[in-house]
Amino acid sequence: MTFEPESLAYDQLASVQAAVSAEPELKGSSISVSMVGRSVLLEGYVAGYGNREKATAIAALIAGPENVHDRMQDRDTTDS
Repeated sequence: MTFEPESLAYDQLASVQAAVSAEPELKGSSISVSMVGRSVLLEGYVAGYGNREKATAIAALIAGPENVHDRMQDRDTTDS
């Protein structure tokens, strides 16, 4: 059985999305996960630096740290 690169990227994307969504600490975050080539791109808003690090670490476990690009922004949780 052979796998096409697109299928591997889709599997990796689905794995990162599922892992980020399943993390209880990230429930208040709005994170979008996409693929650019072989790289995982994390965008959106997180509630604090710790959550940003958590999301990045989860993606790095699946895609490798060199393949994760963080474009997330910290959301100020004191406003509302």
